[in-house]
Amino acid sequence: MVQVQDWLLVGIGGVFVVFGLALRLTSRGKAELAKTASQHRFGGPVRWMYPLFMGLCLLIGRLPRLLGAPYAAVEVSDAMGLLLAIALVVLVIRQLRVRVR
Repeated sequence: MVQVQDWLLVGIGGVFVVFGLALRLTSRGKAELAKTASQHRFGGPVRWMYPLFMGLCLLIGRLPRLLGAPYAAVEVSDAMGLLLAIALVVLVIRQLRVRVR
């Protein structure tokens, strides 16, 4: 049962990655990014990064264990997942700070 839940999380992570890339590659997303980048000093909101980073965290966190990777590879993927999660928190805090101003 636990392995089924892990595979479901990997599937959800894949959906998040595809959704984030679709947001980035659409013409509407590019136009919004260009419009808001000129309004803020640090650039506009990068809404496509949130689902992309969340999906990558889910994929990197679960996939190596499910594929039977060696312990060292699982540890490296856990560290990369932690770095992605920290980067996502930094982006959210930065976005909230820009909105408060």
